[in-house]
Amino acid sequence: MALSSSVPLPFTCPKVKIGSSSSSSSNYCLLGNWWGASLFNRRALGTTAIEAVPKQESSSPWLMLPPKFGSYYKFYKLADNKVDTLSPSDAIRELPITCCRGSTHGWLALLGNDTCILYNPISRRHIKLPSILNLPRMPYQDEENTDFSDITKMILTCSPDDEDEENCRALIINNWANALAFCWPGRSKEWTLMLDENNNNREANIFYDDCVYSPRLKLFFALTNRRKIETWDFGEPASSPPKLIKVDKCYLDTSLETSPFQSLCDDNDYLVSAGEDILYVIQYAMTPVGPDGSYLHDTVSGFPHVTVRFDIFKYDRKKGKFKYVDGSSSSCLGGYAIFVGALSHSVAIPATRFPELKPDSIYFTDGYFPGSFDGYDDDYHFDDELVRGHDIGIYNYQDKTVSPCYYPCDVPSLKTIMPPPTWFFPN
Repeated sequence: MALSSSVPLPFTCPKVKIGSSSSSSSNYCLLGNWWGASLFNRRALGTTAIEAVPKQESSSPWLMLPPKFGSYYKFYKLADNKVDTLSPSDAIRELPITCCRGSTHGWLALLGNDTCILYNPISRRHIKLPSILNLPRMPYQDEENTDFSDITKMILTCSPDDEDEENCRALIINNWANALAFCWPGRSKEWTLMLDENNNNREANIFYDDCVYSPRLKLFFALTNRRKIETWDFGEPASSPPKLIKVDKCYLDTSLETSPFQSLCDDNDYLVSAGEDILYVIQYAMTPVGPDGSYLHDTVSGFPHVTVRFDIFKYDRKKGKFKYVDGSSSSCLGGYAIFVGALSHSVAIPATRFPELKPDSIYFTDGYFPGSFDGYDDDYHFDDELVRGHDIGIYNYQDKTVSPCYYPCDVPSLKTIMPPPTWFFPN
């Protein structure tokens, strides 16, 4: 299977502008043609398909809207096309919650300076986790303690309410320490670093972009910023330490790595468990984009980013290789609806179970980690407002188009949404 020679425009944006903001119209080109697959020779990669595996889900995902911590939580339900408000428990109201660092299996990972809890906004149950202020240090670290801003994501291997709750682990990405750590919710008094024999020599500039646990494979996968995938085995019994059993490099098509495409877009990388498949998902956000939807030269500040494309690769664990998933065929993603975002657990759900979901599509929230906005200059704004947390939509992997999901996705309508919305998966 091969990609078509051109790709339809993925959002309401008729042109791409190459050059400075004062460039003449001759410097414009049609985005649909520029974005064509002719730039990237996918055939050299080989292509693959994803098999759909039935999975019982209690509900389709909700979009968690900006909450007022301690006051209420708002959720947009895709199935009902309406917003519901849930009040937190009295115990949660009294906690100094500062941020959310995870949405996984129906639970929110809520953090404060000395607080770390799991909270289920439906059952209103909460579980206290060990403080992250006293995370064990890596051998190369100094004496400084970790704080909540160093934690970029937390996921669970399963819900603490499941029958397998004794094996439930909470896993965090601690990018200040360039490390992973885990605990047993409700039982652990401290976090345990996930170490292997090479951690003493780990380079300081290696970070983790995402992680996922596969319940079918009973393996944990972590993706680094060097596009390497680590495979960890928690083993049996559940009390045994995790063991790093494999590390593979994701080699992409060289035409992708060297094309002008890389200079026009930032990418956000995710790992997704889809049945027995592990998918490597790349989200491309063009930045900056002007009010008319044109690409602006990177020296121009004050304009937002917009997601324009996704690429997906299926991980062949036995061969240690990644095959490109061709979107030109029907049921290219096995009928899955894939959910990704900076804070949520990446999930693939068979769309046949929920008629409101679009099959072979990627539901995305803003891929920029909230902490990454701290370094923006004060003049990063659009229409006199700071623009962040706004990049939300539904990407059709087959026809390469973007449609809105609750919020508008056309450039003139983009506004700041903070805290950024994230996916919530009712359990």
